[in-house]
Amino acid sequence: MSFLRFSQTVVVLLACLGVLYPACAEERTYLIAPSVLPHTERAMKTPGFWISRHPSPDQVILEPEKIAELNARIQNDLKLTKDMTQFPDTISGDELLKSLRLKFEELKAKGYFAASGEEASLLFFQDVESNLNLTSVPGVIEPQFGFVLHYANQRFLPMDDGLYAVSGDLDFDELQNNALEVGTSVAILHKSFDGHWFYIQGPASDGWVEAKNIILCALNDIQDYLGSESLAVVVKPKADIFLDEPLTQYYDYAQMGTRFPKEKKQGVSNAVAVKIPFRREDGRFIFKTVYLGKEDINDGDLPYTARTIYKQAFQLLNQPYGWGGMYGEQDCSRFLQEIFATVGIHLPRDSKDQAKVGIGIAQFDDKSKDDEKIKFFSKAAGGKSVLTMKGHILLYLGMVDNRPYAIHAVWAYREPNPNGEEDRVRVMNRVVVSDLYLGEGSKKGSLLKRLSGIRMISK
Repeated sequence: MSFLRFSQTVVVLLACLGVLYPACAEERTYLIAPSVLPHTERAMKTPGFWISRHPSPDQVILEPEKIAELNARIQNDLKLTKDMTQFPDTISGDELLKSLRLKFEELKAKGYFAASGEEASLLFFQDVESNLNLTSVPGVIEPQFGFVLHYANQRFLPMDDGLYAVSGDLDFDELQNNALEVGTSVAILHKSFDGHWFYIQGPASDGWVEAKNIILCALNDIQDYLGSESLAVVVKPKADIFLDEPLTQYYDYAQMGTRFPKEKKQGVSNAVAVKIPFRREDGRFIFKTVYLGKEDINDGDLPYTARTIYKQAFQLLNQPYGWGGMYGEQDCSRFLQEIFATVGIHLPRDSKDQAKVGIGIAQFDDKSKDDEKIKFFSKAAGGKSVLTMKGHILLYLGMVDNRPYAIHAVWAYREPNPNGEEDRVRVMNRVVVSDLYLGEGSKKGSLLKRLSGIRMISK
């Protein structure tokens, strides 16, 4: 029996046993995607292949001052990110209350399933609503401020338990909004009834975070931390953080693009001393010196060139997919966030918002033909263009034999079923290189068919 056939059999068996699909009413078989996807070659899985095909891989796309202007536009004009150093003294409690209630009612109406496989009950939502503590929201909120102490999930409701659109589809928790890195600054707007959760606004998203992962501080602490001119920028997929200079006492890790203020005094070892927010034994806030390996960081931002973007993207090749940052991994939009953060560009959290950033090269609708779309790729450039579609976003790499290629974080693709039944689903669950014809012939259509726009991340 082949490994593929064996794996398919196991999936079906587990489904019927209730391990993957407890209800068994929506039993499905997921197939394993090949290691080298259709129409891709071994060499395409390295940055050098694409760098060699780029007309000017080392040309600077944006200088630092232009990047600052782009970030300001994302914040101030598009209002897709927040400058935490300029957070207002008060915000409307009525607006927050409206937002919290709207999200709760939206989730309640979806008919989602619990991890057990059963549909979430009315009693379940009554308990959640009580813990939202909506009656305690004042008309005017004076925010408190804080930092994230450890990598923390950000949720749409104050709870660890998940809700799922498909029974047993546990990789897609509809309550997972984002994940926040060590040192992320936040404004605390509300607290759950049980006191275990804070509703916070961060630089790129808002939602519920466990209170144990937040340390309270003053706004000027955030301003000092974010205002540091000497930065260590994480340029590896995951950089370990240690409490000691010999790098033996593990604290946590930070993902690509995370920025830490460097300490003025550095040792002579292969470690770089940086500052992070920390909770003392007495519960009080301090900045603490911790250490990262020199090979994991860059002194400041990398230059924004196609070569840089290719090299950073391909460091994440084959990294696991993580919906909303689940499991400490990345989905399609977080993948782009991490890459572009290494050059100092701070993209918004969601793909639909990222699709508003930069310069539009082309926009398509349902009537646009594939061959018409292909013509616009002559105006795009690998390493600085993103490809947008409903629910997904990709980094454009370039053309080979008139086929557009991209690298993206993706869970699966569909292919036509020879029996004419529902599309077959092939699971990748990782960052991959593919052409845009992936999924061709399926009922959902290829990536190219679903393509809604091409944008250049520039000013």
